[in-house]
Amino acid sequence: MASTKSSVLEDTTDREILVTRVFSAPRATVWAAWIDPWQVSQWWGPRGFTTTMSEMDPRPGGLWRMVMHGLDGTRYPNECVFTEVIPQQRIAYRQSGGKEGAPLEHFETIATFEDESNGTRVSLRTIFESPESRNHNVRVYGSIEGTQQMFERLQNHLNDSKTAIDTTHGLCITREFNAPRELVWRAWTDPEMAKKWSGPKQFPAHHIELGKKPGDRWRICLRGCPPGTDTPVDLWQGGVLREIVPPELLVYTYAWDRRSDVGLPDDGDPPETLITVRFHEQEGRTTMHFHQTPFATAAERDGHTGGWNSSFERLEDLFHSLSAREQA
Repeated sequence: MASTKSSVLEDTTDREILVTRVFSAPRATVWAAWIDPWQVSQWWGPRGFTTTMSEMDPRPGGLWRMVMHGLDGTRYPNECVFTEVIPQQRIAYRQSGGKEGAPLEHFETIATFEDESNGTRVSLRTIFESPESRNHNVRVYGSIEGTQQMFERLQNHLNDSKTAIDTTHGLCITREFNAPRELVWRAWTDPEMAKKWSGPKQFPAHHIELGKKPGDRWRICLRGCPPGTDTPVDLWQGGVLREIVPPELLVYTYAWDRRSDVGLPDDGDPPETLITVRFHEQEGRTTMHFHQTPFATAAERDGHTGGWNSSFERLEDLFHSLSAREQA
């Protein structure tokens, strides 16, 4: 990820909050918990809060939109713009947010990550526009105690090996769909429905076989014309279902098939990755967290990003068309 200079002034002591903690986990694992949207949603916010992520693009200029939900049901919408991202070292963003209906709070946040003998030290600096706005935030939102509680939740998350994921060279995509979770789940698991959106726009699926239980194999054949040609080719993908928890979780292996005309090497097996898809419903909308890992390089990962995003745009179009049909 590239980085840009942060606009934070040096002398901000009277208008900042600094909270530091050493986490008992490797720096790569802690870093992943900060930039993976699904993981962030598991621990972000004070004790008892839940957080719905609608967008998170951790690169300079990228947006991060979320809604925190308090114990009493109060909503706290927040929108951030990343200003600096140095992998496993430093992340900075400008943030606007607060209680729904109240005046927005504006501040800049910088998180740094350092190796310690027993884990990773994270220092979280929050810089406000003035000493008065800093004191108001502490008094109204309890931000110091809230951050300490949030760090406790992060440590608990890191302690759980099933949820703490090292996403080095991993692909993470979060999408929010205006559709109930049951419908989104069906779009992933019903072959006829999956066929309507699977594959990029230029390579839609024309054949799909989906498993129903762990150990079942799945296969998809995409068909389209490579750039600069008018001759269709078939691209086969397949793998094995590892875990299926309706309507919450799908885990499966993924690899190109040798029948595909994608220039696979003559020796060795096609590279295999693991895909994990989680679905969370809030107020009738569904947030989908998609992970694919590991890739050998960041370039290899980025090569898959466009195809998946194109597929998910087709999925969103499918939900729009179904909604329009119901309202007609």
